[in-house]
Amino acid sequence: MVSIGARKKNSSLGFCTKRVVVIVSALALLALGLQASSLIRSLEHDLLQHSFEKPMNATLSGAAVLTETNQIGTNDRIVGTGSDAMSEDQKENWKQKMDAWVYEPKNVNYFWKKMGDRPFQREFYSRLGKGNFNRLLDVGARSYNKLCKDLINSTSVEYFQMEPNLPPDPSDLKNDGLLECYMNEVREKYPDQVSNFDLIIDFGVFGWKLVQNEFNDAKVKGYVDSVKWLLRDKGCWALKTDKGWVPNEGEFFDKHILPYFTMKDFDNHAYESGHSIKGGNFKFYFF
Repeated sequence: MVSIGARKKNSSLGFCTKRVVVIVSALALLALGLQASSLIRSLEHDLLQHSFEKPMNATLSGAAVLTETNQIGTNDRIVGTGSDAMSEDQKENWKQKMDAWVYEPKNVNYFWKKMGDRPFQREFYSRLGKGNFNRLLDVGARSYNKLCKDLINSTSVEYFQMEPNLPPDPSDLKNDGLLECYMNEVREKYPDQVSNFDLIIDFGVFGWKLVQNEFNDAKVKGYVDSVKWLLRDKGCWALKTDKGWVPNEGEFFDKHILPYFTMKDFDNHAYESGHSIKGGNFKFYFF
């Protein structure tokens, strides 16, 4: 027979053991929670660096696409020529690669208010209707870009987009004109657009590492030449770059951009070139 004292002692030991088990379990759950939180933050950072910020392959080198444009009429099918052209297999491989990066947020308003550098872009687009810009070209068009024209909020500013691979529902796009082509083929496809834009907004295409990985020097030059060809005298190329988009940004600018453009501030010193967002993950330059 176990004495009352022994039962109390055993009961006390059992209670302590249970407390230890509960505390250990709680600590384990906390550790798992911290790991999960860390994983979520890591995934969020990766998404913000990539899929949230990529408006599809809006400007790679010459691909053959059939165009039905808004306010710009052409039904010509063309294929890029020279060293910056892509074969049909290359174009299909590139499209499949890009499809994996397409992101269409369900809550567009939240996306523009909270995600990555979108709060800065929201501020940027809101300035454009009040500045000295009459005709704008935005490189890349996804469904979430339909907010851009509303942010500009001006009846005197014409807002165009460039996108060779339209979103699932093209009616989601909101613009005054669509160039359905890659940047490197725009001169052949839309010859009437020479010197036609005050501002080219290039946020998430040329300055994205995945695009640069597919470029050689000829394609880079073709892209830069096309931007210059589209701009009016004293026009501006607003370029966003992601961290690590090229191995050495300074050398890249010196070799490929600064021989043809001058780096400057934007809209009467509203933003300086090199404007940094999210600890340097995104930078904005103006040429």
